[in-house]
Amino acid sequence: MTSEPEWKDANPQTEDLPVKGRGVITFIVGGIALGILTFVGMRVRPLGLGIGGFAFIYGIMMIIRKRRLNYKPAIFFIVCGFLMLLAYNQFGAVTGFAVFFLIIGAVALIAFGLIKAIKLAWDVGRFS
Repeated sequence: MTSEPEWKDANPQTEDLPVKGRGVITFIVGGIALGILTFVGMRVRPLGLGIGGFAFIYGIMMIIRKRRLNYKPAIFFIVCGFLMLLAYNQFGAVTGFAVFFLIIGAVALIAFGLIKAIKLAWDVGRFS
């Protein structure tokens, strides 16, 4: 009998695979959610303004909490919330650029999630 617990992975190189899997899910779901919120906000402007304001304030509150792990998601929330606030007001050309960047951001998140999924599948195949 070994002194290792039963749940311990026999291959130490695969211990971080669950973390990578959560990253894949986070990117893909975040991209889908951003795309849906962008299109729903375009159709119902008060809802888009509310979502944008909430995301902007939530991002600021995440930074105020000063947890080191919250900075990247907080900046993402602040930027997306600010772009949503710009997109759903009638500022002319700024509205088009804001919607364009929101849609590009949603597509980029999904693409990064798929790239991470391919890398994860490659790692799982290599270790098995």
